[in-house]
Amino acid sequence: MLLKHKFRDSRYNVVMKSITEHNNHMCRISLCSSITDEDRDFLHQFYSHDSSSDWELSKDGDVYRLHNRATKLSLVIDFRGGNYRHRNNNIGNEPLIKAVKIKGKLPSSLLDATPGVLKDSFMLAHRGVQITAIERNPLLYTMVRRSLEHVNASIAYYFGDAKEHLDDFTADVIYLDPMYPPKKKKSAQVKKDMQILHSIVGSDSDAAELFQAAHRTSSRIVVKRPSYATPISDIPPNYSYAVDKRGATRFDIYL
Repeated sequence: MLLKHKFRDSRYNVVMKSITEHNNHMCRISLCSSITDEDRDFLHQFYSHDSSSDWELSKDGDVYRLHNRATKLSLVIDFRGGNYRHRNNNIGNEPLIKAVKIKGKLPSSLLDATPGVLKDSFMLAHRGVQITAIERNPLLYTMVRRSLEHVNASIAYYFGDAKEHLDDFTADVIYLDPMYPPKKKKSAQVKKDMQILHSIVGSDSDAAELFQAAHRTSSRIVVKRPSYATPISDIPPNYSYAVDKRGATRFDIYL
């Protein structure tokens, strides 16, 4: 299944099963009356409405807010402010820009197969890269799509399982930023926005399969990894580099 609004293809049932399996750790959600009928109908394909659920989706101005009543954590995706605005106005060093450049120049097109809250791709789109993003989490897809309606960005945004659709697109670069694997030793608690993303998305247990699908294409592949983790695949990257002096994050590049 690949949806941009209501488009479906012949693989609908197969891919719908895959998407459902990777989102079955979060089954119930409370949808406030402010949610549009279109979004409500879409989310009901994946979640049961339960007014007593810890998870609540509501309107926050003209975008959506996801709130967890138990942890008090909330997620709002609004491309007009916060970190999105800061990164677009920041002309300083962006490590991802160095990672995706080809012969010193930004690619004309990039396919983001793990867009999440779309921070990285939104920054690249602001710098002139044509972005195709495929998101398989229904909640994130709904929240991001609603927010994209309020900005002008060169982003084609789809709902589907990226590993089933990489052959449907042509891009200079495929970008993968799956959820980081857990550390063997306990460390400081992750940021609040990452805590809620982990709760929504899960572990991205099939990240290696997604890489294999990307590796079968002719695109350059850029994978964001934590420094403590091994490469995403047994295939070694052509080169890697640390994001900052602390070396907490690196980019693995496959040519």
